[in-house]
Amino acid sequence: MGLLLGVFAAILLGVSDFLAARVGRRESFFSVCRTNMAVSSLLGPILLLIKPWHWALRDVGFGALSGVSMSLGLLLLYRGYSVSRIGVVAPVSSVMLAAVPVVYAMSSGERPGLAAALGMALGVCALVLTTWQPGGVGSTSQGLVLGLISGALFGVAFICMDAASDAAGLLPVLIQRVVGFTLLASMQPFERSKLIIVAGAQRYIAWATGVFAMTALASLQLGYEFGSAGPVSVAVSQFATAAVVLSVVFNHERMRWWQTCGVGASAVGVALLALG
Repeated sequence: MGLLLGVFAAILLGVSDFLAARVGRRESFFSVCRTNMAVSSLLGPILLLIKPWHWALRDVGFGALSGVSMSLGLLLLYRGYSVSRIGVVAPVSSVMLAAVPVVYAMSSGERPGLAAALGMALGVCALVLTTWQPGGVGSTSQGLVLGLISGALFGVAFICMDAASDAAGLLPVLIQRVVGFTLLASMQPFERSKLIIVAGAQRYIAWATGVFAMTALASLQLGYEFGSAGPVSVAVSQFATAAVVLSVVFNHERMRWWQTCGVGASAVGVALLALG
């Protein structure tokens, strides 16, 4: 069940990332990020009706830490896209996103079976194959650094979500979105972009990114309750694969042969995780 929820979260995050990229062509990525967090924060209380929850300072703290890590990781990821090639930034960030929770879980004593270990390794390789794109301009070194840091921050956010107690229900997700929006909103004086997108043709797509992201993270939080942190984190990291597939289908982008191999490897990797 945990793995299925992780896969579902990956699909929804892929949709959110795909929509955010479309809006980002016309709006500042600061505006897109803040709108995403704002919509999630406004709709977040609905999550408390889905599952019983208990207020505890420890869980609120982990939710807040995940909010800081998630929002900063998102900003650095999009900053990386603006100064370097996506083909440099995205693979590095995706691999770090998957690797950090796996390493943490193993250091905490979690030992996956052979099939699960092979599935995690294959999943990480699939991320590189699927997201790597040649061409473009920019600084490779800056892209690598920003990709590494953003991926590590995403990984820390996932670790914090897993660390929250089951009794907290989906409260940590609500805390995460509220803290993330508060942090991004505080950066408004230093950025001329819109605080949130409330007008224009792109507003509904921008709002949808928040709905999909909130639903995805709620699914991920439940996934950590029912499954092990390592496999679930690798499963949700495949959102990059989902975003690539959506771009091919709806933007008519060309899928290279290695990306096709990556999509196939991703499916096999998830299957191995299920067996493990």
